[in-house]
Formats: sequence, structure tokens, C-alpha cells
Amino acid sequence: MGLPQGGSLQSLRCKYLVAFHAKLYVRIKSWVPFFDSGNQNLYQVSKNNQSYFCKQLADWLSVTEWHFTTLIAVCIESINELPDNADQFISGLLLSFQDRPPYPLLLRYVRESVIIQKWFSDNVIVPSVKSFNLGTLETSSTVNPDFPELDSLIDLAYWLGISYTQLEWLADVKRNDIHQADRHKHYHYSVVEKRRGGMRLIESPKALLKRIQRQLYSGLLIKVPVHSAAHGFRANRGCLTHAQNHNNKEYLFTFDLVNCFQSIDYYPVYRIFRGLDYSKEVARYLSCLCTNRYNGPRSLFAMLDQGQRNRVKRRHLAQGAPTSPVLSNLVMRVLDKRLSGLAKSLDLHYSRYADDLAFSGDTHRDWRFLEPLVGSICLEEGFELNYRKSRTIRSHQRQKITGVVVNEGPNIDRRYYDRLKAILTNCIRHGVEAQNVENHRDFRAYLLGRITFVETLNKNKGLKLLGLYRQIDFR
Repeated sequence: MGLPQGGSLQSLRCKYLVAFHAKLYVRIKSWVPFFDSGNQNLYQVSKNNQSYFCKQLADWLSVTEWHFTTLIAVCIESINELPDNADQFISGLLLSFQDRPPYPLLLRYVRESVIIQKWFSDNVIVPSVKSFNLGTLETSSTVNPDFPELDSLIDLAYWLGISYTQLEWLADVKRNDIHQADRHKHYHYSVVEKRRGGMRLIESPKALLKRIQRQLYSGLLIKVPVHSAAHGFRANRGCLTHAQNHNNKEYLFTFDLVNCFQSIDYYPVYRIFRGLDYSKEVARYLSCLCTNRYNGPRSLFAMLDQGQRNRVKRRHLAQGAPTSPVLSNLVMRVLDKRLSGLAKSLDLHYSRYADDLAFSGDTHRDWRFLEPLVGSICLEEGFELNYRKSRTIRSHQRQKITGVVVNEGPNIDRRYYDRLKAILTNCIRHGVEAQNVENHRDFRAYLLGRITFVETLNKNKGLKLLGLYRQIDFR
């Protein structure tokens, strides 16, 4: 903290006031209608009473951006006969409060400041403050009228339908204890085995937090636009629209990201909410409601690979939270923008479905440079390619994306269709229980979902499977 090197308080006055007045002008324009019609002068009589001084200074600081430059500019603007150690007061204030504190705490800090007390006891000429009419000041609201107005934590708690104490508990902003009792934890933890080896961590929020996250999804996050190249977790988009971008191409390149959700930590999520014009404090709590730091059983933690362990020890998007899919799309907007630009420069098409990246085109060239180039861009954006899953597929091979074959238009994979047909046939002959080898809770719905997927790609084959499904005795 303190003054920038090589300058004094006096030399900074003009420099800081330029930036301050530009921002203050915007605020004043919105405040003017609230002043008495007969009082067009924003400033009132300066007073040097210490109690009055502290109250008015706290008023000024409470409506200012929480940054050294703007805070010192407020002091320069509002205080006559400003002492030279005002920068020490601001530095101490920022050290005590990382973000703007509630007004009562701010006023208490100003009144108890040793520096300000010395201003009134040691100086022959005591400083005076310009009073500012803040009695009818309205708090700033978000720019987009479609977004909920959450100007404080009280507003956030009210909008979510919970108390402020519950908000503090659910956001878990300050707790770092991984050994807390299970009843105080907000997630259920489990692991499932990946098809190609390794374990996937599932973090399912408990009932109250899940309701809160669903409200954040439906009331806020779903309204934020994402990049057009993203096809996962969007209305009227899916694996079919993702695949249709790459129909009948000479070359198809597919890439996969490693542990996509876990790679997105707290800070990109925080930047999303700050970008929606929420205050630092509200954005911090919103981000904490949508991220999680692993505090589950050690036995499950030991089953994860080292990369996952490192990721889940910090706040990250939980695989199993309702908000994680849409937030991943929002965080990956910059990645989608960069990869779309790369594709355009190479005369390729690009699209993404969740953590699956796909490029396609008809230009004949040596494409071996594409994988390291895509991988380097992903690394710069905080993601890592799973190079074992990278594929370059020519038109004479079976070009498959997210279960859809795209050689001559989207179609179902023959092997997928044959396996599903065999399962349905065996259900008719040998019963349902013998075929539910993966122990699906609702095997009937699981089969119907797979049949529906086939029908979206090939209606005739889907109808054939549906005919077999209707012959199964599920009793």
C-alpha cells in the first residue's frame, strides 16, 4: 500500500482528480433529481468538528470504488487542509478491509483511526470536510434489467429466499476446515469409474444448496449469452447440432479436455459475476455458492489421480451442481472465441460440446501442427488437452462425434444401434434384471432415453427399437 514510488501527495492531486471527477460526474447525474430544487450546490458548508468530520468522510468513502486511487482522490476532493499522511490512512483502511465493508464498520474505523485523531490533536490548522447530500442516494443497480438487482448481501439472501445467516453458511466463504462434521457439509461425494480407466469425482449438492443453485441457473445464469460455438447445456442445442457443423468433411479433428469442470476454479467464476456488474462482495458470495472445495472422505480422495487431487483441493466447479454446466460455457467464451478465430484463419469449422472440441474442413495439407497449436491455446486459458483422445479422421474412415456419425449427414453409429437392439431383445427373452448390468436406478427410463436418441438421428431405426421396447415386460 502507500503512495506509488516517486511521488508525493501534492503531486498526485491533479492526476487522481481527473479519474475521480470522470467517475463522480456519472454518479452526480443520477443524484441530481434527489436534491432540493432550491439547492443546486452539491457541496454544503465545511465543518471541522471531529465527529462530524468522521461521519461525512465515511459517507464519501462508502460510495466510492474500493481502490487506492479513487479513495485517495475522495480525500483530496472532500477534505480541506488535507494532511500529508492521508495516504497512510487509506493504506491502513485497505489493509483492514479487502472489500468495501458495511457502513457501520466503515464509520467505526474512521472514528477510531489514530491517524485522524492526530489530525485534530496535533495540527494547528485542523482539516475540514465538505458535506455531501447523501440522504436520498439510491444504490446502483445492475445494467441489464433482466438480471435480478442484487446490490447487497441482504438483497441476495432475500432473492434466494433464505436468511442472511443461511447465506453465510451455504456460501462457506471463510471456512477452510476439511474436517467439519458431515451434517455441516453441503455436498455428497462419490466416484465412478471412467470407461478408459481412472475415477471421476461426483459432487452432488444437498437439497437446500441444490435449490439455491437451480434458482441461480434459471433466474440469472441462463440469461447470460454464451459463444455460438458452444452446443452443450443449451436450449435447442445438443450433440446433434454439434455434429451437423461437421457433415461430409474431408478432415475431422476431435480433441478432449482433461477434467473440464475441475479445471475452472473460483477466480474465472468470480469474473463472470463481476462482469454482470455485481459488486465485489455480492460476486464473491455468488461465486462461493457455485463452487466447492473438496472436504469429503479421505478414502475417496485417495482414489483420485494426482491432477484431480490438486484441482479439487481448491474451489472449483463441482460435477453434479446445476450451475456448473452453464458456468463452464460462460467461462469458456474466451477459449471458444480464440479457437473459432483459429478455425476461420485455417478455413475450418469449429464447435464445442461440453469438453469435446471438434474442427473440420476440406483443405488438404499437413495438419500435424493443429494439435499442439490447439493445446497451447487451451493451456493459456487454463485447460489441458487429453492427448490420448485426440483424433484426426479422414472421410474414408468412420467420422464420429459425440455418438453421431457425420460422414454423409448425421446418423447413428451402427455398433451403438446393434448393442441397444441386442439389449432390448435379451430383455424380451430373459427378463429386464439380467440386462441391467450397470445397475441403473430406472432402467426403463434409461432404455427409453437411448431409443429417443437413436430416433432423433434415424427415425426408422428408432421406430424399430421402440417396437422391441414395447414388448418388454417390466413387471
